[in-house]
Amino acid sequence: MKIKIDLLKALGDKRRLEIINTIGGKKLNVTEIAKNSSVSRSTVSHHLQILKRNRLVNSHQVGKEIYYSLNTKTIVKIAENLLNFTNQI
Repeated sequence: MKIKIDLLKALGDKRRLEIINTIGGKKLNVTEIAKNSSVSRSTVSHHLQILKRNRLVNSHQVGKEIYYSLNTKTIVKIAENLLNFTNQI
């Protein structure tokens, strides 16, 4: 997996990193993420779409609610690629 520029941009935003940190190992909906971070509900929704587009989060619907969790496969691949990159420097 090559690290794409859009993926790095997605990880380069402090609000998105806060959302990733808030989700952690849990499954949370937009309201829960907003309550546990300094980001408004509408801003959380916007940033979740960017994270989802870059496969950093997964989503699944339960009734009317959509729950988000981290895509650990993608995050592990990113970490591995970054380690390989730093070892080449």
